[in-house]
Order: sequence, then C-alpha cells, then structure tokens
Amino acid sequence: MTLIIRKLPLAIASVLMTQSLTTLAQDTAAASTAEDSLEVIEVTSRKKVESLNRIPVAVSAFSDAMIEQQGFQSIDDIARFSSGLSFSKAFGRATERPVIRGMGNVLAGIQFGVESGAAYFIDGNYYSGDVQSLDMSDIARVEVVKGPQSALYGRNSYSGAINFITKGPDHGDFTGNVKLNLAQDSERTASAYISGPLTDWLAASLSVRDYQVDGDDDWRNIVTDEIVGGEDTRSVSLVLDAEPSDKFGLRFRLQSQEDRDETRPFFFTPSSENNCAPGYRSLSSWAASGSANNFQYFCGEIKNQPIALNDKADADGIPNEVPGVPVNSFLPSGSTFFGTPYDTADGTAYDGVGRDLIISSLAMDYETDAGYALSLALGYRDDDTSTGSDGDNTSVNYTFAPGQEAFFANTSRQETKDKTVELTLRSPEGKLAWMAGAFYYDQDRDNFDLTFEDTKVGIFQDNSSVTNKAIYASVDYQFSDKLDGTFEARWAEEEKTVTEFDPSGQVTFDADGNWNNFTPRATLNYRYDDSTIFYGIVAQGVKPGGINGSAGADTGKPTYEQEEITTYELGIKTSALDNVYATVSMFYNDVTDVQLTTPLNVPSGNITSVATNQGAGEVLGLELDVNAQFTDKLSGRFTYALADTKFTKGCDDFQWSLTSGGGVLTPGTTTGTDFSADFGITTPASCSIEGNAFPLSSKHQASAFLEYITPISGELDAFFNVDASYESKKYVQVHNLAYVPSAIIMGARMGVNGENWRVSLYARNLTDEDAPILTSRWLGIPYFTFSSLNTAPEGADNGSPRAFFSAARRGRQVGIDMTYRF
Repeated sequence: MTLIIRKLPLAIASVLMTQSLTTLAQDTAAASTAEDSLEVIEVTSRKKVESLNRIPVAVSAFSDAMIEQQGFQSIDDIARFSSGLSFSKAFGRATERPVIRGMGNVLAGIQFGVESGAAYFIDGNYYSGDVQSLDMSDIARVEVVKGPQSALYGRNSYSGAINFITKGPDHGDFTGNVKLNLAQDSERTASAYISGPLTDWLAASLSVRDYQVDGDDDWRNIVTDEIVGGEDTRSVSLVLDAEPSDKFGLRFRLQSQEDRDETRPFFFTPSSENNCAPGYRSLSSWAASGSANNFQYFCGEIKNQPIALNDKADADGIPNEVPGVPVNSFLPSGSTFFGTPYDTADGTAYDGVGRDLIISSLAMDYETDAGYALSLALGYRDDDTSTGSDGDNTSVNYTFAPGQEAFFANTSRQETKDKTVELTLRSPEGKLAWMAGAFYYDQDRDNFDLTFEDTKVGIFQDNSSVTNKAIYASVDYQFSDKLDGTFEARWAEEEKTVTEFDPSGQVTFDADGNWNNFTPRATLNYRYDDSTIFYGIVAQGVKPGGINGSAGADTGKPTYEQEEITTYELGIKTSALDNVYATVSMFYNDVTDVQLTTPLNVPSGNITSVATNQGAGEVLGLELDVNAQFTDKLSGRFTYALADTKFTKGCDDFQWSLTSGGGVLTPGTTTGTDFSADFGITTPASCSIEGNAFPLSSKHQASAFLEYITPISGELDAFFNVDASYESKKYVQVHNLAYVPSAIIMGARMGVNGENWRVSLYARNLTDEDAPILTSRWLGIPYFTFSSLNTAPEGADNGSPRAFFSAARRGRQVGIDMTYRF
C-alpha cells in the first residue's frame, strides 16, 4: 500500500509532466500522440487516486525534475510560471501575500487575522506561516490550485491553495544526492539528501541544506554605507515511512529550520514627489516642511529610489535630508514641540528577519478488507520569528530621547504554535462513492515589542488565537460512461480572540468573535473522448472575518466580516493535438463584503489602518496552460492568465479625501467635509471606488519555457533552456493612481547531464529588470496630527501626508550549480 500523503496528499492537483531529461534525450523516435511523448501522472486531488486527464480542476504543478530544470529557489519562482498566481516578495522573506486569480488583501499578514485568501499546505497539512525559505531541493512536487477550495480544504483557501509535497524515502534502494550552487552576490547553497530502507517495512530519508546570499551591489544603504538584503538559512528534515502491511501505512516528518536575514532592501518615495489630487492632506499644510506641494497622492509608475535606512548609526554623522523634512528648520517658529528628525544613532533595536522553525507531521492510512479507507493527518508548527525595520523607510530618525528607538521603528517578535488534526473516511470506488471528514485547527500567538534593552525576548504586548472546527463531505456519482458529477460541502466555525496588555502586564483590551460558514462546490465532468474532457464548476468560498483590536474599537470599527466569493468556471483539457497537452479555463468571480483597508484618523504607533468590508467586486478571467513536445529533443511550456478585476460598489475613506481636497468622510455615510473649491476641483467629491481594479492584482500574466536536449556521447546529454515571464502593472491601492510597473523576467541555463551527475551554468533576471517588486501606501514621517504644526482648516483631513515604500528587486545573477546522484 502506498500512503496517500506520499503521493499527493490533501490538495487538488493536475499536471502534465515531460519525461525525464535523460529519457527525452535518448528517445530517438518522435511520438505520434501527446500520450506517447508526455507523461500523465496520477493524483489525489479529490483525496482519491485519479488520472490527470480525468480531473476537472485548474492547477499548475511542478515536479522535482521541473524544479531542477529551471533552478527554482522558492515560491517566487513557482509563481512566475503558474498561470493565475501572483507572488511578491514585498517584505523580504516574511509577511507573504500570494494572490490567486486577482484575489488578495493589502493588510494580509500585517494585521492579525487578515489573510490573503490563498492557503498554503505542506504535505496536505494546513500551514499559516511563510514558505519562501523552504528547501526546494526537498520538494517532490508543488501544486497551485486555482479557484475556491473551501469545500474540501477549508480555511483561507478562498481563492486557491498551494501545496508543497516533500520527498519521501525509497523502500527499495539507498539513494541520495549532493548539490552545490555558487552565484553572484556571494550566493552559496549546499544540500544533501539520503534515502533508503531500514527494515523490510521501514524506510527513512534525511535532507540538509545551507543557503547564504549577500545583498545586491545596488542595495547600498546611503545612511550606513553598507549593503543590505543578505539572507541565510539552515535546515534539516527527517522522514520515517512505515508500511507494516498492505493495509496500513504511516509517515512521520520532522523539519527544523533557522533563518537569519539582514536588513531588507526597502526604499521610499517621499511626499514631496506627490503629483495629483490637490488638498489639505499634503506637505503644504505642514509649515515645518517648507514645501508648497499641495498634492495628496502620487499618480503613475513607482520608480526606484536610494535605500536610506537607520538600521545602524549614520556612517558620517551627517544627516541625509529627505525632501520636505528640513534638517535645521523642522519646527516652525514659536513651536515648542520636542524631538529631532535626524538623530544619527541607530534607530532600530532589531533589523531583518530571524526565524526558528519546527514543522512536524504524522499521517496514517488504513484500508479495510471491504475497501473503505480511513486517514488521519496531524500537523504541528512552532515558529519563533523576529522582524525589524526602520518603519518610516527613510533617513528620518525621529527620536524623543537618547537611547530610545526612533518613532515608527518596527521591531517585534512573534511566538506562534499551530496544531491541525484531520480525519477522513472514504468509501470503495463505484458508481456512487463518497467521502466524509472532520478538521480541527488551533493557533496561539504571542507578540512582543523588541527594544534596545531587550532585543531577544521583548516586552509582551498581546495574545491572539484562532480556532477552526469543520466537517465536510463529498459525493461522486457516475451518470454514464461519459458524464459524472461531484458535490462537496463544508460547514465550519471559526473563533478568534485578541487580548492586549500594557508594559506592566495589565489587560487594556480583550475581545473575541465567532463566524460560521457553509461552502458548497458542484462539478460536472464530461469525457468527450479519450483525449478530451470538458468540466464545469460552481463553488463558494469565504475569507475569514476578524477583530481589529483596540485601534479599530477606538475608531468605531471593532470587527470585520467574512469576505465571500461565488465562482463559475468552465474548462477543457485536451491532448487532441499531436504532442501537445493543453488546459483552458474560464471563470467569473462574484465577490461580496470585500475586506479592504480603512486609514485611521489618529496616530497609533505602527498600526495605521484597519480592515473593513467596503464593497463588492467581480473578476472575469481566462487561464491557458500548454505543454508541448515539438520533437524528441525540443519541448516547451507556455502559460497565460487574465484576471480582469473590478469593484462593482464600494466607499473608501481616503478616496473621499483625494476627491474633496482633503475633506473627511462622515462615518456611516458617503459624504463629508468638502474643500474642493479651495483647490479649483470641479469634479464632484466621492468616496466611490466603483469601476476600479483590485489592488495587488495584475491583469495579465504570461510565461514561456523552452528546452533543447541532445546526446553528446555515451551517457552524456547537453541541455539548453530559456525562460521568460511577464506580469502587468499592479495598483498600490483601491484608488488606481500609483502603481508598480510591469516586469519581464528572463533566465537561461545550459549544461551537461550524465548518468549520475549534472552541471549547469545559468543566469537569473538576465535582462537586469529593476522594476520594484511591490509598493505599499505609507506615511510621510514625522508629520502627524499636532495642532501646533498643521495649518489645515477645521474639518480637513490633517493626517500625515501620504507617501510610499517599496521592495527592491535583485538584479542579474550568473552562477553554476552541480549535482551528484548516487
């Protein structure tokens, strides 16, 4: 018996894989059909073994051979070649926000409980952490499942699921490999893997990895005169796989990982560059700025700026002036407000990302003589992560007293413990088949503030918890030899709690909330012939609701509700063309209670916004995946995705400020104070975002991969491959004014593959694309609501001028990697 968790556990999957590199090179006879030249794998997408071309599911998947082919390092590379998945390394290797089919969230991972809607799984276990530092050489397969998966896979799989299936041990022979990678920016990766039987029924595998890379030469911090952006990971994983009988199987996996990343390469676009939407929430309302710029926002393409962060003491002791924040005249005449905007000491107690991670899982399968299958999956994560950055993202280093962190220093630590339990019972296969399951998830998180006095443990700030309980079921019925249908449904209850504390340990805020949901999914699958299927799906999903904490309670927005989606999808999978396998899916998403960002009108440390349900929207989309074997030596993969997002209704607080000359929206209404006439604005003020595209979403994505393999002599093959990916612009916020420009990333690889070794030379980001990875709307520090400093009239939005911070993209890298297999 082969364990389901070892094959393709708990994730919807579909992939067409080319044959291995060696086989392709040695096969001299061109195939006459796609099935002859392109391997179709079996998957367990619906928690049962099915053939790929029989599954009505839209998914992009990558085998370990594909991962090696293109030298994938992380989910960032996976996203480039997954139609419909947009992933941005917006906060280094932390606070990840994957976007599937245009559905994301600006506050995901930043505010407790706000989630992106795309769920991670590791070996089928729900995983709420960050995955960029996972060892890709330890991954057997990655599957990106598109569309709502809430019915079978539960919480946060609202727009899709991304499953990482790790490698399992070989019960037959001892096997293994050693890999070494060297590249520019002093990148060096060494990994080793060994697998084999311990007894006639027990096998084990061990994987270790050491990864390091320095910052890009273009990431020199002008404040400290040092390069930032280095990353460091060490990990080890152990797998035990037992098959004591053909009816029972068990697999245990334990992973330990340590990440130590340096200051992340963030840069700032200051308020002085704002060029649209005139109004009072601008530098001109702050006499100390010395600026007459009355624009409240930036319109157009966000471009690279120098990196200027106070992560250490200023290198020369001379302040690096930010436009709009004068060095010697910050305070207006007669003001008595204290503080200095350009302290030259270190402004942050901790910088970068430090993570100590333990992941463990246990999976058991038992099959009765009657053909019923019972599966139990247990998962556990212990994650201790510290993150720190110069929160204003500029050389401004606003301090109140010597030895204290600068205002807006963002240094914190999180202790997170996750537990998952899932029990599944499946009936024997037949004309009518069914499956039922139960799921339990529990997360407990403590947050700490790191200071110069305590950079290790920190001051306890708050505790939060999430508990999710669910039951689900699936029924399959075969109407005829060509038509079958599936109905899936889940009922879930989620509870969240938030408790905040002052430095003395006294409770200052305590709240909890409960949300229930029922999420069905119906599928029809029509087999036209042996090479083509048509399918249709109607599915519903939910993104969890949550608690905004004291910041939301103080502004009348204590909670936010679940975001809901209904998807209609039609698809076709076909190998009717010789040597080509294609999948096409078309979908329409109807989204209600969209969770978006609402700015706060009072300063509250690093929390500047809360989540609210501000409207509704829709997404019209198309996805195309093509695998082709042009000749016995030349193969290719191509993808295209369209996600045309649009708000159908919605009212945004700051949209009113932008269109009213800096007025303030009256809570609970669609109007407010209006200063349009003061700035000659003739268009009526409005809070409406109707017709605007969703933030963080790119409308178009495309990718291409070509590989040529030819024999050299004996067991030696030469291979050459090139790849390219394109992603169109992404709007920063709902206003659709500032945007991250489109990006084209190219790569190339050439090398030699022997019987048990492989050497290749490669180039990443071949054209040295420098478009920012992602941009976030931010604030112009140190301007806040102090009456002695702000000159806006009564009733105007006198908050800090808007600005933006971005994550820089790593430039071209050339390197070599070597693999020896035994």
